[in-house]
Amino acid sequence: MENNNEQKTFSLADQKRFEEGLLETRWTQTGEPYYVIRDGLDLNEYALLAKGQLEHEREIAHDFTSRVINESADSEVPFEYKSGWFLEGLAEGEIE
Repeated sequence: MENNNEQKTFSLADQKRFEEGLLETRWTQTGEPYYVIRDGLDLNEYALLAKGQLEHEREIAHDFTSRVINESADSEVPFEYKSGWFLEGLAEGEIE
């Protein structure tokens, strides 16, 4: 995933890599997703990919903390999701 100060790019290759490692998306009682990743994969990398996927999809309009866990459920890595896209639309007059 490419990062610079102005724009984050979530490529098709990033999406494919995320989907290949993803076993399941689960939801908290408050409606926030977290992700079960195959054992043996780097959870830090998949936390970044999960964050990128959420930012790319732009389906959730509030900030929250999520996580990726391995399928054995003995390791997890949290990540912060920031839904800046909602505010972008507000600033551009798309949302009243």
